[in-house]
Amino acid sequence: MNENTNDVSKNGENDEQELEKKQKKRDRELPDWMLDKTTVNELIFSRMLLGQHPMKCIKGVFYDYDGVVDENELGNEIYNILMKAVWFGLPKKVSNIIDSLRHYCYSEPLPPDLNYIHLNNCKLDLNGNFYPYKEFCLNRLNIDYDPTIWQGVYYPERFLQFLYELLYPEDIAALQEYLGYLLIPSTKGQKMMFLIGQGGEGKSRIAVVLNDMFGKNMITGNIHRIETDRFFRYNLKDRLLMVDDDMQMSALPSTGYLKNLVTAEIPIDVEAKGKQSEQALLYTRLLCFGNGNPKALYDRSKGFSRRMIILTTQTPPESRVIDPHIADKFLAEKNKIFCWMFDGLRRLIENRYRFTISERAKQNVRETMQDNCNITEFLEDTDRVMYGEKLCVSSAALYDSYYRWCDDNALTALKRDTFTSWVKQNSDQFSIKYTNNISAGGKTVRGFRGIAIKYIST
Repeated sequence: MNENTNDVSKNGENDEQELEKKQKKRDRELPDWMLDKTTVNELIFSRMLLGQHPMKCIKGVFYDYDGVVDENELGNEIYNILMKAVWFGLPKKVSNIIDSLRHYCYSEPLPPDLNYIHLNNCKLDLNGNFYPYKEFCLNRLNIDYDPTIWQGVYYPERFLQFLYELLYPEDIAALQEYLGYLLIPSTKGQKMMFLIGQGGEGKSRIAVVLNDMFGKNMITGNIHRIETDRFFRYNLKDRLLMVDDDMQMSALPSTGYLKNLVTAEIPIDVEAKGKQSEQALLYTRLLCFGNGNPKALYDRSKGFSRRMIILTTQTPPESRVIDPHIADKFLAEKNKIFCWMFDGLRRLIENRYRFTISERAKQNVRETMQDNCNITEFLEDTDRVMYGEKLCVSSAALYDSYYRWCDDNALTALKRDTFTSWVKQNSDQFSIKYTNNISAGGKTVRGFRGIAIKYIST
């Protein structure tokens, strides 16, 4: 009985081994894209691959329906197919096939699509009409669009609550229009936006949801590099948005490239390392978050100021605590945020690309374009202030002295919050320190140590 069982078992094992051998033999049969055991027919392989993964090659860069293709990922995809039939020289064959693909799927450059917004599962025209298919495009947003969303309450309740706590109500419309403006590859609005606060308000959380929504269509960086780094500008090609989430407070040495980028009136010279420079008409919009107003050292022209929208945050209460999960809550509302932005875009288009800019925002620009150096001149006026380790002055008293000094010298004084913020940002330059523990009039107030008022005009 045991012997018979063993025989049956052995016979079963033999059958399985035989089937396995036959399967391996079939697996070793050459696919039609192999000329022999070592040679790949690159033309047939390319045709097969593009049947599975449609792509276009534009100026040496691969695009699929989702946008730019990562060549490392493409190489890995090719490698995994080849290894089923090729045993030797795989890396070289992968490289050869990628070179072959560049020619096989060559395409003329795709123009920016000003008429449609391309999403994960569809495209929308600017009237909101839904087309449930994908086509090649330069910019696709990471949104799974539900055309029935408009039938209910689609506003992002948590996101809007945050914005009304962050900004002044009259500035919400401008932000909505500008974020909507980012959805299309257009520079007709000819504006860049700055969100300015004291820090700690959570304003940079807006960038988190934008990064998820825009994906490869967004880049982070420093606006100073647009002016100073000729290689950095190459990274702006085919990008809808650049975010500077920690804007430097040092003055810009020039603004020529920035102005050209915002208006896109003429092509900008872009150059990648090791490559010939080229002229490119960029449409990247700029969104900057900072703790002080942008400064342009040499450019005080209206041409620069008219390109800026500056929104200032409300002063948060000292008891306010930022929800550590706030970004996740925004992402949960991503599709609703997109609809809210789309509403802003349609309103902007209806208004012929003129933004709804409040008087507060207009004043922010006027103050920014005033000569911020008058603060430096005041702090360097030894007839008005003096310095010493044991000296101190309240913020209110220091600003009052500055205001009177501006009046005496026929200069325009900046607002109190702007002045205090600037002095705080540049305190190291004058060897002074901001503190909330200054004694004045029997009270403890905010102010600066290392400085005192020497003279007050009457």
